[in-house]
Amino acid sequence: MGSFLRRTSLLGFTAAVLSLSSLPRTVQPQPAIAADIPSDRAVVASETIDLAGLQSRFEEIAKSISPAVVAISASVADTNSDDALRSEEMNAPKLEHILDHVVRTVGTGFVIDPAGYILTNEHVVTGSDCLWITTDSGKVYPAIVIGSDPRADLAVLKVPAANLPTVKFAPTDSVRRGQWTIALGNPYGLAGSGEMSMSVGVVSALDRSLPKLASKENRLYSNLIQTTAEINPGNSGGPLFDIAGQVIGINTAVILPQKQTNGIGFALPVTSRLLDVVQQLKAGNEIPYAYLGVTVVTPTDKERRTANITSDIGARVESVDPAGPASTSLHPEDIITSLNDTPIRDGNQFVRLISQSPASTPIHLTLSRNGSPLTIPMTLAQRDLPSVAITRQSQRLRWRGMLLGPIPAHWTGAKDTTPPEGLLVLNVEKDSPADKQGITPGSLIKTIASQPISSIPDLQRLLNDTPPELCKFQASPISSTPIASISAAPEH
Repeated sequence: MGSFLRRTSLLGFTAAVLSLSSLPRTVQPQPAIAADIPSDRAVVASETIDLAGLQSRFEEIAKSISPAVVAISASVADTNSDDALRSEEMNAPKLEHILDHVVRTVGTGFVIDPAGYILTNEHVVTGSDCLWITTDSGKVYPAIVIGSDPRADLAVLKVPAANLPTVKFAPTDSVRRGQWTIALGNPYGLAGSGEMSMSVGVVSALDRSLPKLASKENRLYSNLIQTTAEINPGNSGGPLFDIAGQVIGINTAVILPQKQTNGIGFALPVTSRLLDVVQQLKAGNEIPYAYLGVTVVTPTDKERRTANITSDIGARVESVDPAGPASTSLHPEDIITSLNDTPIRDGNQFVRLISQSPASTPIHLTLSRNGSPLTIPMTLAQRDLPSVAITRQSQRLRWRGMLLGPIPAHWTGAKDTTPPEGLLVLNVEKDSPADKQGITPGSLIKTIASQPISSIPDLQRLLNDTPPELCKFQASPISSTPIASISAAPEH
């Protein structure tokens, strides 16, 4: 049976009908016969597994951690409904009615800050116009993307809520092969009304890589946790817990059999680097990545011998970008053995180390070229930020047919020396409420319901807390400068 690899969000989700074709027959347990057990494999009573106790532990974990896990629903079209932006006006049936009329994506996330910050995979929310999360208890909140990092496949959402229960992260580098794993989430959108789905397994392996998927989508899918805990489309962005109920990873990808039953799941591990990125995304900051301009692979034993490398280390250069920082320094077939005196174990590690290095900072590489050792100094460049990355400057919210965003930081008006306060109207849908009111792209909204608005989180909070009939606003032209010349980021 063939198989394929995919990320574990679910696009264009439609309801599935599940049926049980048969039930297992009841088998009466047979008494154990001591003589059948070899003496060297005799089971000591004190070492037997307490299955009832283990079951109780799983039940306790499900009860304690599920309030911090959420189902994510994303729409690629605006609803043009004020109710959809107010948590008290929404519930699971109403959300389902809205999503029945649009193309949707479903995924999972988990609360990392009681003020309403939620972590998920970037591929769950990319390209979406409207987002909602549903808690384990069935509460529905509108959500916005605060920050995202497509390269790491991470995104942080914000919902207008407070005092939410949060997860706890396990100590970094604490994961071991064979330990219990627990996945909680929204497979196939089945938790769209609440009650997250739970599956249990073990850590199958560590430091797995998905090079084909990583290359196709320009993401860092390496150093992954492989688990037998059942993961399916819709589990993307959800937490992978240990037996203590602490998050050890973020469920991201799965290899599925052709009929899409269960398969091999992969999770981004919780590392100090990942936690640092999450804090930056919460603040809406850009995540910089260094760029060297080479493709590398792990060398074979023969290639190492030819290069006079005795140990199992190195990253072999396959190609060099003629416009990259390494264009005049590295050659194909060079084998890089260390970066700033850190030994290079393989190609995947080298890619991670380069990505995590500060750009515009001098480095030195030790390598073997034609069997001779060399040390080469160079300076890394900064990788271009993908246009889909969300920062403070590219946060967006759709309301009454308007696409609203911050005023670009580099904006300079014809007469003004500093950007004015407010939110910029980037686009207006034809025949929408805003269009009928005469709002045009380039307009500026400073207040709503007589309250000042200066950021997308401000707008989300106000729309959630204020009845629609009170959300009156006036728009005025921002300046005589055309909108095309002042919009810092493309529409997202």
